[in-house]
Amino acid sequence: MAYTQIYVNLPVADLEVSKQVYTAMGGTINPQFTDDTSAQVVLSEAIAVQQMTPEQFATFTERPVARGAIEAINALAAGSREEVDRFADAALAAGATEPRPAQDLGWLYNRAIDDPDGHSWELLAYDPSAMGSDPTSGQD
Repeated sequence: MAYTQIYVNLPVADLEVSKQVYTAMGGTINPQFTDDTSAQVVLSEAIAVQQMTPEQFATFTERPVARGAIEAINALAAGSREEVDRFADAALAAGATEPRPAQDLGWLYNRAIDDPDGHSWELLAYDPSAMGSDPTSGQD
């Protein structure tokens, strides 16, 4: 069996601000799974981000909902360096932050953004054929 889709579920403090960031990154709101407590932003045919108020998120788990800590870094591959910049710049304009400078390894270009709740995303474009034997330097 192969997986066909991924749904990333995130607790968010301000649903409206969070929706703006993810739609700025190229997503579209799926009204079928959106209400006052939750919003689904579709990033591609295979990727959706379900944003939920902390109260709604807590209905899916008995564990405490983390705030201010990092548990995962999500990564999204784009088709080009220009797309990475366009998505990152749009997310920043909508309220995201950039925790570190862009990285350019020649074969890989990426930018990190954190949404307003601190959920981390790596936006990247890469060419594995240009990787070489040392993937950290872009050199053979």
